[in-house]
Amino acid sequence: MPKLRRSFSFTRLLRHGRSEVRRSLQARTVALTVILTLAVAIVLSMVSMVSVRVSLLTQITSQSRADYSNMIQQAQTSLDAADVSATVQIQQLANDLASTLQSDGASNLVGVYLWSRDTSSPRSIIPVSTEPSYEPLISDDMRSAVASDVNENVFYQPVDLTLESGMAGIPGMPGGGTPGAVLGTTLEFGVAGNLEFFAIYSYTLQQQSLTQIQLNLVAICVLLSIMVGVVMWLVIRGIVRPIERVASAAEVLASGELDTRVAVDRKDEIGVLQHSFNTMADSLNQKIDELEEASASQKRFVSDVSHELRTPVTTMRMASDLLEMKKDDFDPSAKRTVELLAGQINRFQDMLADLLEISRYDAGYAALDLVETDLREPVSTAADQVAGIAQAKQVPIHLYLPNVQVLTRIDSRRVIRIVRNLLANAVDFAEDRPVEVRIAANRKAVAISVRDYGVGIAEDKISHVFDRFWRGDPSRSRVTGGTGLGLSISMTDALLHHGIIRVRSELGEGTWFLVLLPRDPDQGEVADADLPVDFASAKPDDLRITGGFGVAESHVAGAQESRRDTVDSMMGRPL
Repeated sequence: MPKLRRSFSFTRLLRHGRSEVRRSLQARTVALTVILTLAVAIVLSMVSMVSVRVSLLTQITSQSRADYSNMIQQAQTSLDAADVSATVQIQQLANDLASTLQSDGASNLVGVYLWSRDTSSPRSIIPVSTEPSYEPLISDDMRSAVASDVNENVFYQPVDLTLESGMAGIPGMPGGGTPGAVLGTTLEFGVAGNLEFFAIYSYTLQQQSLTQIQLNLVAICVLLSIMVGVVMWLVIRGIVRPIERVASAAEVLASGELDTRVAVDRKDEIGVLQHSFNTMADSLNQKIDELEEASASQKRFVSDVSHELRTPVTTMRMASDLLEMKKDDFDPSAKRTVELLAGQINRFQDMLADLLEISRYDAGYAALDLVETDLREPVSTAADQVAGIAQAKQVPIHLYLPNVQVLTRIDSRRVIRIVRNLLANAVDFAEDRPVEVRIAANRKAVAISVRDYGVGIAEDKISHVFDRFWRGDPSRSRVTGGTGLGLSISMTDALLHHGIIRVRSELGEGTWFLVLLPRDPDQGEVADADLPVDFASAKPDDLRITGGFGVAESHVAGAQESRRDTVDSMMGRPL
């Protein structure tokens, strides 16, 4: 279990490190620098190790050869000066010679080995070795080379001195064990024939030195990488921190704090960035002030013009009404002109009314006149006001209203305007198909649905339907002659009630507007979870009057009080 925990911790740490490298320029730069530094250090260390190894091997090999040459001279001198004839004397001489050479040899001399070249001679000596355990390191090839040599050459073979289960390692180049070398030649000994002389040297000290150098190089590589990482971290930190301050200031500026500035405390490229940010902020602040002033001037202009035009339009309205009363006395051409004049003056008045309403919203003078009202009444009134237009365009309006009261605190005038604008918009684009109006409610909110099955709105244009002066199809011939302000005013009226208007549409399938209003605006907005309709998942075709609301008198059962109980018990259900 501890092993699993350590593995899990390491995995989580690795994942965190990757995440930090991905999101932080500073961490990514430091990590890359450390990796590159470590890679370069490792490559240089490997090159250095190869060079040091070759140098040490060359040095110790030269020393071993020199020591072996001295032993050859010493042994040959002893053999030449020896006065022996008996076999026992010859054997004793070989034993003493091997012991002397072992004791007088170099400190890394492992063993000395002597035996007769001609083993069939009656005076051949018994093989002598000062370290028998390493005798297997003298390979058959080495023995054959020495035995067949007639020029008294010195033969050299590197070996591995590692012993396993009492056996010497396989001869070859020094590997992972203890390196060493075997040297061999022939000594002249007339009495007993020539002797084969071998010596084994150990390179243990050199191997230890090489291992220590390797450890030192590894430590140097790690420390160098850490030092470079720390230095790079400090350097990058000095660059990143001022940029972070500029980025933080940019976020604050974007949130609306237009007075945000950064201190210019450097003279390098970072200082240029700081100065540029401050210059940009000053320019942006100036532009915003200019735009606000232009917007205020535009709003004042619209308000002033709208108010100033009311008097001449009223006069025109009075004159038009007078002509309207006497139009039957005129010839057909004049009569038609009077009708057109009356229609355009009506449209002009509607435009002025919309502009005045917009100007009141912008000035902050719009206020609600809340009265507890049966929601069916303003909806029916709005439908009656649009009935003439719908009849002219042969668009039926179907009202599916509850057969009991839906009492809500609303500003009836504004709710009538909301529904009227939505109905007028639906009639314009219904393409002779019906328009459906439904109502649903629960204890906290009410919903007014206006659904048409006309041309619909493209997906990329839905977000603009509530923009001022926006028209879905400017070239379209409209009976109502809209200004492009109706839906914008409707949305503002809904917002004044702490409500909202939501819309869904699809080309060729029609458009669905849903007005969502709290039953008591003084309580503030209603959360989506408490609305009577889940507009995001509901389907317009599934919209039905449920929740206890009937749509015909035949559905009403009992007295008014019993109907109210039925409504209250079912108000939590969606449309």
